[in-house]
Amino acid sequence: MTLSEQDRTDIHDLINLHGHLTDAGRLDQAGELFTEDVIYDVEDLGYGSLHGPAAIREAALAAGDANPVGHHVTNIVITPTGDLSARVQSKGIGITAGGTAGSVVYDDIVTRQPDGWRISHRKVTARRTPLNGTAGRTAPDGQERGPRTVLELLRQAAVNQSVEEMSGLYALDAVHEFPFTAPGVPSRLEGRDAIVSWIADGWKANLLKYERYRSLAVHDTSDPATIVAEQEAVGTSTATGEFTLPNVIVLTVQNGKITHLRDYVNVLAAMAVMGKNP
Repeated sequence: MTLSEQDRTDIHDLINLHGHLTDAGRLDQAGELFTEDVIYDVEDLGYGSLHGPAAIREAALAAGDANPVGHHVTNIVITPTGDLSARVQSKGIGITAGGTAGSVVYDDIVTRQPDGWRISHRKVTARRTPLNGTAGRTAPDGQERGPRTVLELLRQAAVNQSVEEMSGLYALDAVHEFPFTAPGVPSRLEGRDAIVSWIADGWKANLLKYERYRSLAVHDTSDPATIVAEQEAVGTSTATGEFTLPNVIVLTVQNGKITHLRDYVNVLAAMAVMGKNP
């Protein structure tokens, strides 16, 4: 999981370009920044979760004079998560027309597309208290990864078919359940090794290749560690060609690792696209 110097330069330029395009009002060029299925999470700022470049543009236009007159990005840190993906953390400073300033943290997942690097997930969190409100306390690497960030990393690991990436996302004692199952398909896998081994065996069979995930909705729950994601997996099957599989998962993340995942995959539909008779 290494990035070339050119990759790092391109990613830096991508993160920096956001402020230039936004402040110049060139919102119709959002496709130069984001993937078509990008999730732009600005719930902490009261704008909800936006899906797709068009929704981001519409939200910016609707905000009108509430938009900063200047977006300034600093402290860019790039962490490779695969040959085609990376996590990027940065600080944002926004200057309003009235001269006041605010600070946010950008937590991005970037993926390499045929036409260059693009942001596939961005979470914006406002900075409101010094030292995160907990003076003297630091978090180990990865602890700050919430369920939405882990969801994007999980999707990318599946697209990359990376055992290393997938293994890094599950806790040692994780549980992965399939409430809808069929003969030959487990209903429950316990432990990281068992989960990743089962997933890797599916990749080795070379029947399905996920190309991307399309987010339909991501819902918070009463537990901040748990989200519900409605999504579609888009890819190709060696047996039946292109496919789109609907899916709902309930994902729980603790200390940056998946501890429990309930996977409501339509097993019969998956078997059909693999050319198997249920």
